[in-house]
Amino acid sequence: MKSAAAKTEFRTQIKAKIQKKASLQRGLCIYDKYCAKNIYTQIIKYKKPKAYKKRCGNKIFYIPSKTNRYNILLYMSLPTEVDITCIMQKLKRDKKYQVFVPKLEKTSFNMVEYRLPLVKNHWRIYEPKTCNIYKNILIDIAIVPVLGVDKNMKRIGFGKGMYDRFYETLKINPYSIFVSRLRHVSTESLCEWHDIQADKYVSTYK
Repeated sequence: MKSAAAKTEFRTQIKAKIQKKASLQRGLCIYDKYCAKNIYTQIIKYKKPKAYKKRCGNKIFYIPSKTNRYNILLYMSLPTEVDITCIMQKLKRDKKYQVFVPKLEKTSFNMVEYRLPLVKNHWRIYEPKTCNIYKNILIDIAIVPVLGVDKNMKRIGFGKGMYDRFYETLKINPYSIFVSRLRHVSTESLCEWHDIQADKYVSTYK
């Protein structure tokens, strides 16, 4: 498919740019706090709806919100990604929020509560050493790392489709904030119907 080939080419160009500027990327980490501050502001400004809307075919169902606590899905950053550790620390201190992170599997991931101690997994990404897997809970906000987005704000990820498969397991799609250190937006529509879409896209540099 033409769109699939174009998406692969766009992803390859971004990866090459990141690899070429690897040393610069590490240097940009000092500016991550400004991007993280933007994300944190979006999280605390978000208001939980009284009911979540779910579309199933031609029918719409409403799932009532039963708790005032907010479930937030964050990520454990790689060296080339925006470091959001400060957000985790702030939200963990606020009893209004419950913080989750991915626990990676072969083709997708499970959601676990963020807690110390952390250990590196097979992909050299930190994750909680001891954790319970949470399923069938509603996520209010998801902070998702990306390489870039297409013209429809759909995710250009790392090519493994983990987030797409994870979103398919959710009852309700969360408010999704995509984040990358450098901003990459395609002028074309590159993604397919199952690719997840951003409500907001933030980056350290525009």
